[in-house]
Amino acid sequence: MSGPSISLIPPGSGGVKDYAVVVGGPLQAPPMELSPTTDSSSWTGDLLLLHFSCYGFQKRGVPLWLVKRIGSLRHQFRSFGVVFHELFASGPPWGSAFWLNGIQKQIARELLSVSDFWLTNRSESARWLLDQSREAPHRVLPVFSSVGELDDIGTERLPHMVVFGSSGVRANVYQWADGEIFRRARNAGLEIHDIGPPQQDPALLQRFEQEGVVAHGRLSAAEVSAKLATAAYGALAYPSDYVSKSSIFAAYCAHGICPVLLFKEYGSYDGLSPNVHYIPGFEALATSAANARAIGREARDWYEPHRIDAHIAALQTMAAEVQK
Repeated sequence: MSGPSISLIPPGSGGVKDYAVVVGGPLQAPPMELSPTTDSSSWTGDLLLLHFSCYGFQKRGVPLWLVKRIGSLRHQFRSFGVVFHELFASGPPWGSAFWLNGIQKQIARELLSVSDFWLTNRSESARWLLDQSREAPHRVLPVFSSVGELDDIGTERLPHMVVFGSSGVRANVYQWADGEIFRRARNAGLEIHDIGPPQQDPALLQRFEQEGVVAHGRLSAAEVSAKLATAAYGALAYPSDYVSKSSIFAAYCAHGICPVLLFKEYGSYDGLSPNVHYIPGFEALATSAANARAIGREARDWYEPHRIDAHIAALQTMAAEVQK
């Protein structure tokens, strides 16, 4: 294959692919899945853009083959950029992530060393990358919504609590504090709207029926956007220091929803602060009703500088800069 540009993505579906598809068109860099068996010998062009997620390219997060392949492909393109969707994992000594952390760091370091420019979604990730190598064109932009962005967030809001995302991500919300979402939503007079692939757990499905949850199933991006445009709240269980890389959180913000973030502790990261840009936990619902619209507006204001067109412009600018 030959062409002006190519975006390399891991096989399968998910947030990385969604991101690559959205930016790939304007960049004229169609996404191509890359695996150890992919024949890439004939690929050539202006820009090679790698969308890096260590666990996407290898189930234990150690795609050693990728470093060698990029080393070869790098010479077949005028420029090489990396979007670091994630860098490496960490965890307790009894988990595999703890023992593989060093190898994962080395892989990220080697990909960085051969890149002409890079982009990442967290300030902490950027700090680590800048500590590793020479200065290169780069940007730090929290991820955008892959289900669209509202131009006007002043739409009428219904007393709906949306739970959106993959089955596993949504299950984490429902399991939080032994189903706290159901109790809090009931007390606050909120109807729960579940959006995503159908849940398979019989006990959870029974709870849905008992609590009157509206299960929409898998919807198109336009249909998801329409549901978010009229909802007051959106719930997500995610670490507060990593939430800038969540496309679900980005979707809530892009639609002016008041996000409810579930995590064991909260702090200010990447310009986001609890009680300003999101509600920290369900318990805050009781006192936040009057502030939900204000928090939704703050969330959208935070989102605005890194909306879809900002990512495209940043990647276009850096690629042009290094190709001069």
